[in-house]
Amino acid sequence: MDQNVVLRAENIEKHFTGTYALKGVTVELKKGEIHALVGENGAGKSTLMNIISGVFPADGGSIYLDGEQVHFRNPNDAQMSGIGFVHQELALCQDLSVGNNIFIGHLPTTKGMVDNESLNRESRSILDQFGESGKSIAPEELVSSLSVAKQQMVEIAKAVSYDAKIIVFDEPTSSLTEVEVEHLFRIINMLRDRGCGIIYISHKMEEILRISDDVTIMRDGQWVATR
Repeated sequence: MDQNVVLRAENIEKHFTGTYALKGVTVELKKGEIHALVGENGAGKSTLMNIISGVFPADGGSIYLDGEQVHFRNPNDAQMSGIGFVHQELALCQDLSVGNNIFIGHLPTTKGMVDNESLNRESRSILDQFGESGKSIAPEELVSSLSVAKQQMVEIAKAVSYDAKIIVFDEPTSSLTEVEVEHLFRIINMLRDRGCGIIYISHKMEEILRISDDVTIMRDGQWVATR
């Protein structure tokens, strides 16, 4: 397998109550690449990403991460292996602080207690990487007080906290203004330049043509083409 390939989903099959959602789909993602996944609703894009991120198992096929076959029992397994997922419906705990959301599942502790000083310091360090937009978010504030764009940044910071090799963005601009989209694209390009592999799901062709290195088209649960 090409050493630049960080992820290979090979011959993935999935069916629900007798209906095939995926039929032998193969997709590769390279390090430092933005790879768009496109197709109509029902094409199988989200199903494929849910399998890659451990939400549910495939009925057939294999997933390779850095050339090694992996089996994810749940999303935490995928996260710990370096796969982040920024869902269209953000998966944040609204009543917890920004810092707690970023490090949820691996909070820094001292003597069995959450080390809030370390938590906020490490959260601040990650958020500062996102430029002025990140610096405007305080680790101590509640997620519920943030705009959608800032909540999305917290979701991305959460993936970065796991040292993600791959981040999946599912329709990330659907609730953003034009200015917020520009901020998001700068962050995505920054992650790509660091060597992170990005999977970008969208129906907006202008965005896809602007930001993507490769595009894979899916239809009716099958791979059609990669260009």
